[in-house]
Amino acid sequence: MKKFLTVLYTWCLLLLLGCGVLLLVTAPKEATVSESENRMLEAFPSADAESLLSGAFSSGFERYLSDRFFYRDRCIALSGTLKNGLSLLSDADELKLAAMDVRVDDVPDDGIALAEESVAPAKTPVPEPVGTPEPEPAPASEAPVSASPSDSAAALIRVPASLPSPMPRTPLLVHSAPENKSSDDQAYINLIDRSGARKQIAKYSKVLIRDGAQIFNRIAALLPEGGHMYVALAQRGEHVVQYTLGLDQYAAYESELEDYLEPLLDERISVFRSMDILEPHIRAGEYVYYYTDHHWTPLGAYYIHKAMIEAQGRKAVPYTDNILKRQNGFYRGSNADKIEHLLPKGTKDYVEEVEPALAYDFYRVENINQLTPLPLNRPDVKGYQALLWLNMRPWKVIRSYENNGRKMLLISDSMGMAFAPFMAYYYDEVHVVRPHSTYYSAKEAGGTIKQYIDYWGIDDIYIVQSNFFTGDLYRVELARSIGDEP
Repeated sequence: MKKFLTVLYTWCLLLLLGCGVLLLVTAPKEATVSESENRMLEAFPSADAESLLSGAFSSGFERYLSDRFFYRDRCIALSGTLKNGLSLLSDADELKLAAMDVRVDDVPDDGIALAEESVAPAKTPVPEPVGTPEPEPAPASEAPVSASPSDSAAALIRVPASLPSPMPRTPLLVHSAPENKSSDDQAYINLIDRSGARKQIAKYSKVLIRDGAQIFNRIAALLPEGGHMYVALAQRGEHVVQYTLGLDQYAAYESELEDYLEPLLDERISVFRSMDILEPHIRAGEYVYYYTDHHWTPLGAYYIHKAMIEAQGRKAVPYTDNILKRQNGFYRGSNADKIEHLLPKGTKDYVEEVEPALAYDFYRVENINQLTPLPLNRPDVKGYQALLWLNMRPWKVIRSYENNGRKMLLISDSMGMAFAPFMAYYYDEVHVVRPHSTYYSAKEAGGTIKQYIDYWGIDDIYIVQSNFFTGDLYRVELARSIGDEP
């Protein structure tokens, strides 16, 4: 009997190994999109001498195996079902956490948005598509290009330049702070009705805001003389849609986040109030936020970039001067299942891909200077994920060759992906990093953010974030990645 069991175990083991090898051989080798996880799955790493010796192949292969295991999507769905079945969270809490793009364990009790009341649907502005000339798809190449100070010295020369005028320490638009502040330990997102009454729809801990301000100041300290830092806290779509649907009921959308954040920041940091910028466009019926998703549209991101550029005394390139391509079909975003009952029947979202109308190259960056050329938008990916290879690790860069000698770093969550292409008109290089453990590691990046800034000669830093004060995840991982302290 013992011998029989040994033979049986051996054959089972061999069968499992054989199935594993078969699945590995037949699994897709290129990066593909996971609709269930709203991210790109890892591609099979290139096996060359350099990657084998540096360890890049082994770490890439480990991530590839993690992304390609048998029935991955079904296992994730089953895990989610079991987790939800055992969860003690209310439906209202689940709505907000599902839209916040962060792990439940990372959200403190005082960082969870308040339960939202149902809003009677108002007439939804029908989004009109902007003219979309069909661009020629950029050729994709997988061959890495090595950039080093010896063979690309011209690209690494920083041209000293000061801003044309002192940057404002106050927001772009005049904002009247509320006379009756909320509790001393919280900052709120409010909808103000026509009688002046405030409806609180989200709250954020001031402790987290102070912590975030210290991190922003650490990053600003890495800038060279004449450099500046620009911050925009993007509002969450699930909050904005309440305002959009209630334009006949609400007179204003108010964020107290910036009120508490701005006085804590270094003089070289300018804060831009995203809803002060976007609110007039929302009231005009412009399509600046998706209805079924928590992101703004490229047009919404465009208006944020425009405010930042014009505050520097420069003229922003018109939105319609870009190459615009509307995707076929309609888009169901991250909030669709949760908020569709609030939307007027027939409300649909669409995604418009944007490319700057100038000569540029787009690269993935690994090991601080290893460049792999790629197309800016993914022709085989639909939805918001198509914009700038949304979750690609670890760094990205758009080189526009405008010959102005300026380089910028965008530190963002997914809100920044629609923002980055517009900046190619004003900088020779637009570097992008998403400092979240799912999308970034210092080992892949080849260094810390400080080392990256020093190597590439970054002049200005832009921070575009929506999740920064909702929990510890983004702040802690960004703080860990800076590298400015021993």
